[in-house]
Amino acid sequence: MDNHCKSNLIGLIIFLLVVPNIVFGQTREEDQEKFNESIQWLESKLAYVYQNPSTGKWWHNNFLYNAEKQSINVKNSSSDTPNRVDKGLYFDRIVNLRDLDLASIRIEEVKSNKGRVVKGKVVHIDAIGKTQRIQKLYNGAPSFKEFFLQFPFPKSDEDFSERAEDCKRHFETVIRLASEVYPAEDSLKNTNYIFDLIPGTFKGSDNSTCEIVDIFPHSMELRFKRDGKLYKKSVISYDEHNHHFIYWMVNAAGSSHFELNLHYETEIFLEANSKDYRFNFPNSNHFSILDRGTTINYHRTGFNE
Repeated sequence: MDNHCKSNLIGLIIFLLVVPNIVFGQTREEDQEKFNESIQWLESKLAYVYQNPSTGKWWHNNFLYNAEKQSINVKNSSSDTPNRVDKGLYFDRIVNLRDLDLASIRIEEVKSNKGRVVKGKVVHIDAIGKTQRIQKLYNGAPSFKEFFLQFPFPKSDEDFSERAEDCKRHFETVIRLASEVYPAEDSLKNTNYIFDLIPGTFKGSDNSTCEIVDIFPHSMELRFKRDGKLYKKSVISYDEHNHHFIYWMVNAAGSSHFELNLHYETEIFLEANSKDYRFNFPNSNHFSILDRGTTINYHRTGFNE
């Protein structure tokens, strides 16, 4: 091999080693940029005033984002005149973005006026599993919790009607990116992520369900059911002294256990030494299990209170 070829080969090897780090670094930054752009759009374009022609009431809509808590606050108030300072009623609806169901976002046609929802279009978003995760405040005082958000866009205003599509698109972006988890630089942070964020209830792509509960620090139990009947129970524990995970499984065929290794170079996953068993944790509302060539995806349907 001549010196020119050797030089090209060395250059290629360096490129392959360096580029993955650049790509993943850019991806995280690009995701944050997309997230910020969508949040800015929502804060700007969801601040509007409209009237319910059936009641004559004016409704004021506002959207606020809390970066520290990753929560949003949808503020609504009513008044007899537009932009009135002294509002009649005002509501807050506060929810963590991770608690909202990405797949539920939809635009619905509204054919009658009812309260703050008027004829036209409404962007509807459910909490995951339609659980009551949205804290409602009535005139500043805590009220009951709700399981959905609605953003009305009156038919009487053509700009509002077109804004519904953009609203849906930007909510899809912020909800999707809010649940993404990027690997940390050390194993303990990634270990804590698994135990802190994953517990809850999930539905599998094989129509099974999985309930994950903490049983003690750095140990959780996975209960797998089909048609409401328990068919497998597993425990994942982290051995702090030896710095590895242990997977214990009990089903009708018997019991078994083996070690799982934590990987977090580009994504967080646990994998057996034989590589025939693997847990992937791409975000806080989704995980997958590879078991001897078969992959089952689990999507969150509920939370552990």
